[in-house]
Amino acid sequence: MLLNEQETREIWNRVYDTLRFRPAAGYRGHSLLWWKRPFRLPKPWTVYALDDMTEDQIEQMAPAVKKALRNAAAEPGKRLYALDWQHSAFLYDPGKDEEQKSVRLEDENGEYWAAFPFYYPDGDYYFFLDEDFRFGYLGHPWRREIWAFGEKLLPELERIAPALGWKKLR
Repeated sequence: MLLNEQETREIWNRVYDTLRFRPAAGYRGHSLLWWKRPFRLPKPWTVYALDDMTEDQIEQMAPAVKKALRNAAAEPGKRLYALDWQHSAFLYDPGKDEEQKSVRLEDENGEYWAAFPFYYPDGDYYFFLDEDFRFGYLGHPWRREIWAFGEKLLPELERIAPALGWKKLR
């Protein structure tokens, strides 16, 4: 389900407040901010570097991460947020592949696609969060990192990290 403008604003406000998301932190063009953490995550949390991934590993990432998120959600009907910073926001069931897709829209601006976020942060922040913020998968584009938190998600990511070429930083 694509969120409307008000719902999108509300979830992003929650991300800014709860996770202390600071988009400028970590931007290589602002060296003074490079050392700052872009998030303040609840414990337990970890960070993976994606610098050494091959093209094949990047292709394997989507099905592996989708499965990890589905396993972390565990409860039938449990919904997650899929967020593309300054773009689309979705609320979806990780057990239903048909809900994990881009949507064609038409409004006063014409026809366009609301893109379902990628799992590899290839130019923007892509976040996947439990409705209750008990776990989350946060892609940082400039640092080429995945920041993750939550007792249910971390073991799932630990299991797939070696095959995907992720290097644990913390």
